Amino acid sequence: MTEQRSILVVDDTPMQLKALSKILSSDYDVIIAQSGEEGLKLAHENKVDLILLDLNMPDLSGFEVLSRLKESEKTKDIPVIFITGSDSYDDELEGLSLGAVDFIRKPFVGAIVNMRVGLHIQLLEQNTKLIQQMKIIEAHSLIDGLTGANNRRAFDRVIKNEWSRALREKEWLGMLFIDIDKFKVFNDTYGHLNGDNCLKAISAVMQQTIKRGGDYVFRWGGEEFAALLPNTSIEGVLNVAENLRSAIAATPIQCDDEITFVTVSIGAGAIIPEGQEHIKGFEIFCTKLDKALYLAKENGRNRVEKVI
Repeated sequence: MTEQRSILVVDDTPMQLKALSKILSSDYDVIIAQSGEEGLKLAHENKVDLILLDLNMPDLSGFEVLSRLKESEKTKDIPVIFITGSDSYDDELEGLSLGAVDFIRKPFVGAIVNMRVGLHIQLLEQNTKLIQQMKIIEAHSLIDGLTGANNRRAFDRVIKNEWSRALREKEWLGMLFIDIDKFKVFNDTYGHLNGDNCLKAISAVMQQTIKRGGDYVFRWGGEEFAALLPNTSIEGVLNVAENLRSAIAATPIQCDDEITFVTVSIGAGAIIPEGQEHIKGFEIFCTKLDKALYLAKENGRNRVEKVI
């Protein structure tokens, strides 16, 4: 069932409020206010989709109410239609310049009121759908299409926020670089389709193992993955890394009619940022993680090495 839209009508004349309520109440949830101050209060206290606002009121004019609505984060995006008996082009020009979306003239004609209100409700619904679609597109653009892990674009967004937070709160920020051992040999032996299945399986193990709220798993590129572990000291990072390494080593990989296994090498580190701008600070940290990963490869693979 579609939720009924809510319209706030602000007018100091009881007769006008009654007339508008009668016209709109069959299709909308109508909230009424008899002054500008009351209208502002109700707009902040209720979920309001559209406001019909009298231009001339004794306490606050419609222009003043609209200006205050636009100053508030909660109400600035609510569309406002002025209701007025004035034919002044200056009033219309000022109202539109302040952000009003339309004018309805008095005396009210029910069909015209319904058509104008309906048009703006329709525009509101179309805009809501567009925003939802954009959010879905944005979310998909941050996910690696093959493995379902976060991608590098997502990492670039997350690391800036997490680095700044760790710097501000003087907390640990842990990270892992994970590389599948001898993945080229795997591809050459079993083919690239099975290589893709291997990447999917490793990603699934990572996301099942690194599942604490606030932790992140990323596909870094190719056969490389990364994990970001906020508020985690080196001891915790090493514990997660070893659990991950052993879980992956124990995971069977289906390759056509054959079962095989792969291992990973992991570079692990943790840092409390100290006054470094996130790009420069992370570059230094990232270089150390790369060296730890390389050391894990040099020391025989299927192992964890920490940043020195």
